[in-house]
Amino acid sequence: MEKDILLLQGTDLFANLDSGQIKTLLNICRKIKFSEDEIIMKEGAIGDSLYIILEGTVEVIKSLVISDFSEDDYRESVKNKVFTKLDEKSHAVFGEIALLEECQRTATIRAVTNCILYEIKKDDFLQLIETDGTLGCKILLNLARVVSTRLRKADEDTIKLTTVLSIILRKSSS
Repeated sequence: MEKDILLLQGTDLFANLDSGQIKTLLNICRKIKFSEDEIIMKEGAIGDSLYIILEGTVEVIKSLVISDFSEDDYRESVKNKVFTKLDEKSHAVFGEIALLEECQRTATIRAVTNCILYEIKKDDFLQLIETDGTLGCKILLNLARVVSTRLRKADEDTIKLTTVLSIILRKSSS
């Protein structure tokens, strides 16, 4: 259990929680296993769980085309892009938006190796923050920071892509 407490304290989402608060959090965590190449979550599916990697490596895959887009020659390998790989060393947490709202998953997560994850269900999380307001407030503040950081990164990526597209369009029209 001590190893799990340290692992959770190492994540951005559960930073600044003491051992007692982590133990309370562990009461709503469920260990689940995924085999190599198994899909953990699918982009576009409705999610209701957050995941924390205890063991193994996963990859984050995003679709590069709009679902209505069709082109006869468009290969599957071009449609999807592996954006990053996550593992327990990076204290990876994913699916956190599902704790806040019922919405579509923004990426597909696939197990690269056999994985053991903690899963936290939205209903259990909401019950926890209702029961322990101090703990809930700390986690929600950390969650806001995580989402804010990812939003800033997405904004930076959008600006880079827009800049590249503008340069390409300018050169092609010359």
